[in-house]
Amino acid sequence: MNDFSYSILSTETELPFYVVGIGLIDREYHVKRDEGYPYHQIIYTTRGEGVLYVGGQEYTIKAGMGYYLPKNVPHEYYTEQEVWENHWIVFDGYGVEKILELIDFCGAKVFSISDMAVPEAIFKKMLYLLKSNSFYSGHQCSGLLYQFLLEINRYVNLQTSAQDAGKLAQLKPVIDYLNDNYNEDITLRELAKIISLSPQYLCRLFKECYDLRPFEYLARRRIQEAKRLLITEDMSVNEIASKVGYNDCSYFCAVFKKHEMLSPVEFRSFHKKA
Repeated sequence: MNDFSYSILSTETELPFYVVGIGLIDREYHVKRDEGYPYHQIIYTTRGEGVLYVGGQEYTIKAGMGYYLPKNVPHEYYTEQEVWENHWIVFDGYGVEKILELIDFCGAKVFSISDMAVPEAIFKKMLYLLKSNSFYSGHQCSGLLYQFLLEINRYVNLQTSAQDAGKLAQLKPVIDYLNDNYNEDITLRELAKIISLSPQYLCRLFKECYDLRPFEYLARRRIQEAKRLLITEDMSVNEIASKVGYNDCSYFCAVFKKHEMLSPVEFRSFHKKA
């Protein structure tokens, strides 16, 4: 089954992200572009397999794999099998380069995804919208494209190896303890003792897995709960500070503003009005 749609571009090109075309094909064509393609492309395989040449390298692309092709980068791909089902999206926008850099798609990249369910759902929404020919479908696809790229990042770059998964499992009792006891006075030695590590090694393990120190995680957990209380309860800021583990209200307000760019009072006022 082949299904695709191309945008009739107008003001969409002024957006930070826009979809040029999107579709799926059950047997990919032999494509050879010596000067590349003028737009960014993400292609992922759902059935069969094929061959990709890019950057002087040859890759075998199978189901569960995909590849990102930057604009104007020479490439070639083809299959010798009966089936090579690919889903593709072509896109551009003045914000694309920045987000691609953030998700580590700085050049042509082959990737694997163990679970495409969420990105695929977004893909199908974009395909449906573009086929509907709605006046605002291109604008709606702009937001979905941003979401799609973030989900690709989550499944590609944030997937953990078996070793990383072991580290996360090792830290889980500490995370559970912080989530359940965020309003208590907690020491680093106390946290390390939970999983029989030295405080220094616990900090290193935390940094490797979460890119945070244990008390940075604790602060975020406390601020998360404080935000909920500010919106849903009529407690004073001082009471909320104490409720989430801060004995010093001034310090709580400073930490809150550092995270939210608003004071607790401003945050409450803003959301109460909303």
